[in-house]
Amino acid sequence: MSQPTILSTSPGKVILPVYHTITDIPEHELHILDPRSPEELRARIADADFVLGDWTGEMRLDRAALQSARRCRLIVQPTAGYDSIDVEAARELGIPVVNTPGANSRGVAEWAVMAMLLLVKNALVNHERTRRGEWWMAEAAAEGVYDLSSRTVGILGMGRTGRGVARRLHAFGVQRILYHHRSAISAELAAALPLERVSHVDELCARSDVLTLHVPLTGDTRHLIDRRRLRLLGPDGVLVNTARGAIVDEDALHTALSAREIKAAALDVFSEEPLTGPHRWAGLDNVFLSPHLAGSTVESTQAMVSGALASLGEALRGDLPDAVVNGVGALRTPAPAPSL
Repeated sequence: MSQPTILSTSPGKVILPVYHTITDIPEHELHILDPRSPEELRARIADADFVLGDWTGEMRLDRAALQSARRCRLIVQPTAGYDSIDVEAARELGIPVVNTPGANSRGVAEWAVMAMLLLVKNALVNHERTRRGEWWMAEAAAEGVYDLSSRTVGILGMGRTGRGVARRLHAFGVQRILYHHRSAISAELAAALPLERVSHVDELCARSDVLTLHVPLTGDTRHLIDRRRLRLLGPDGVLVNTARGAIVDEDALHTALSAREIKAAALDVFSEEPLTGPHRWAGLDNVFLSPHLAGSTVESTQAMVSGALASLGEALRGDLPDAVVNGVGALRTPAPAPSL
């Protein structure tokens, strides 16, 4: 009897360094998708018993690919976000989709606070001035250079990463931390941190000097931060996005930054990735750009990949991992091979 096969749509350079350290996964064959193309994916996924999603998010498991996955019993996404997978199509086909929540929350929380510090202190502009030999020491404060502790920070989404941001802000002495979330946080966290829950996203935008985004991309959150809400943030406001690019209306954001309707933004994610070649953000001096690396630290990457491999190990033993995101309650029974 042949061994079960795992098809990794994540690049080998991401998966293999961790994979080679794992010793407790049941027998299987690992295949790395190469070349990385939709055509190759549809051809190779047909023979896969398990699929490891793409850590980069570039290889999409859309309906067409999933319909080709006649043997697939489970998909494991090695990140918290799973918007590169058509989870509804997977549900209809009976394929459970599992993500890897929380593995990179520390790295993302650290990046978000770093970005806030850069922007509230006008570090980007003054770095360029100093590099050019200009000395704006006396003038800089008048332009709006602040202590982070004096700012009101709004956190949209209080999951693992949002809570991590709140704890780090408290360590910096921030006393006004607002949050919007579908449910209240634990009494223990509320007692430990200076947190105020607000009931509406509009209120969060209007009252925040800094707004940081930590919600998944869904139909409800797409373009959640639009032109109107950017205007609520105001000309001294700062936006930090480490979640997903499409949570923000990027056309509206570009306009707001160009017109100085908000002070600045830090973007680690974009609606279309990778962001390569000439692009519109390059002409702005009030945006900090990063190639989706907030959660790509050495530690985060190892935790995400090892967590995904642990889930695959459970599935190879016949068990369904816990973190199912599409409501399918059992490993899929593979369809019989077509008769010749």
